Amino acid sequence: MQFIVFAAFAIVLSVPPGGPPWSRMTSPAATWLVVIGQVLVTAIMAAVYARLVRVKLEREAVWLPSAQKRLAQGNTAVRGLVLSGTCVSVYLTDWSVIVRSWPVVNSVWGLDELAMLIPFFLAIVVAWTILYPADRAVRQVALELRLWASVPARPVWRLASYLGFMLRHHVLIIAVPMAFIVAANDFVNVYARQIRMATGLAWADQVLLVATAGLVFLIAPVMLRYIWHTRPLPPGDLRSRLEELCARVGLTYRRILIWESDGMVVNAAVMGIIRPVRYILLSDGLLEMMDDRKIEAVFGHEAGHIKCRHIHFFLLFAVLSMLLVGGVIELVYRLWPEAFGTREAMQDYAQVGAMVLIVLVWIFGFGAISRRFEWQADLFGTRCVTTSAEECQLPCFHHGTAEVAGPDAETTPPQQAVCVTAANVFAEGLHRIAVLNGIPPEARSWRHSSIANRIRRLKSYALNPLQSRRLEREVLAIKALLLVGTLVGLGIALWLYWPQQRRTVIRRAPQPEAVVAPPASQRAPSASVITERQTRTSPKRQRGDVERQRRTQNPHLPS
Repeated sequence: MQFIVFAAFAIVLSVPPGGPPWSRMTSPAATWLVVIGQVLVTAIMAAVYARLVRVKLEREAVWLPSAQKRLAQGNTAVRGLVLSGTCVSVYLTDWSVIVRSWPVVNSVWGLDELAMLIPFFLAIVVAWTILYPADRAVRQVALELRLWASVPARPVWRLASYLGFMLRHHVLIIAVPMAFIVAANDFVNVYARQIRMATGLAWADQVLLVATAGLVFLIAPVMLRYIWHTRPLPPGDLRSRLEELCARVGLTYRRILIWESDGMVVNAAVMGIIRPVRYILLSDGLLEMMDDRKIEAVFGHEAGHIKCRHIHFFLLFAVLSMLLVGGVIELVYRLWPEAFGTREAMQDYAQVGAMVLIVLVWIFGFGAISRRFEWQADLFGTRCVTTSAEECQLPCFHHGTAEVAGPDAETTPPQQAVCVTAANVFAEGLHRIAVLNGIPPEARSWRHSSIANRIRRLKSYALNPLQSRRLEREVLAIKALLLVGTLVGLGIALWLYWPQQRRTVIRRAPQPEAVVAPPASQRAPSASVITERQTRTSPKRQRGDVERQRRTQNPHLPS
């Protein structure tokens, strides 16, 4: 869901001030019908899947995986529908124009984009409300099975707790940081000329926007710590064990936190790129439902993300994706400068096309990279589980009770191999996480792959050390590609735009000669005064014309 929220923000940010450049539905009545229909269609889809889940439980009450799979399909359908509805309402109707015509919206930076997303957020809340009985029924059956197995469990959450948790962990985690970026984007667009004049750089406004986004990304963990209900992990045996693990692997962090979820979530997370704002989160359900050894394995997985610098390379991927999309747009400008008619229309099409390309790159590129990083973190987490040779009774390459065969036998040190017992401990932990969270083990995941696939991979790493070495080499190649690609992209951008920067001389307008002004009563307000007043009252109304004028005078300036 987090990616869907990010994609929705990308959609509204891509809309030019005057609306999409192509023909669209301009009737206000039809536009409102589409916007309201977006919510109603999503509600109907959620109701259908809620009913299907209840029917599954009525027919097969003790067979949870089938109902869990159907509920997961319903959530996927809802996500796809709300995103599709947002595309239709924003790109095919005058919804953006209607929203930006509201006076109050134009008085606050970023408020128009947030207002355009109201149907999106409303559709999500309505769908979750309708799906709640199905979710509650699935969790109720799981609760009864836990009680029969003498496993501690909490009562299933109420609707208010369910909606609060879903909004905080799936919507606000993206919406709050993005709100700051959206406001900064409006500020930069309104005052772009002043920023360039003050710095003497043709792209200073874009540099300021990127710096603001980087700052928001840097301090986002502090915000998310309070968006998600968290508290420090109290002193005790578990905390001492985890602190020893951190000291053993050389992991630095700000604090280990308990992630409050009313016991409904069994998971862990890590956030923060540098130590002062780096937090490791363990959910209350994880602490209640799993023993210390499995918690150590899950904690080691999160530590692996930090030690392997996955967050840093995700940031590199974000930069590289923008450079790739920017390169494609620049190529279109140079090869087909009038492909969509006027230069102004070309700029509007490019703005929308850039956001669409960004979303596609993240769908196909980020998912593939993220899955391999997850597998590497699984491998790291398995190696964090401490086992002795006496405890591991199975043939194990790590403890020297099995021999590596093949051409790489002499180059595979025992410490690089994975302990079979540790792999089994982590695999059991992963399976338990899937069961307790109501996730079918074979359910595919865009970012993590299925739990069953991750378990199979863990066991293959333990039984064949060459598999783990192959994964490490593959991840190393991905990291090298991201690093080299980013450096090359920055070099090409500098080569393209630096000569333009040297030719672009930004001068202040010369002062007019002194003239005798007529009496105030006989003077009409000048165009500059009118423009200034309009800018003060609604700055975004003038943004489109200013941007088009800047592009027309200098088409190769960065957007």
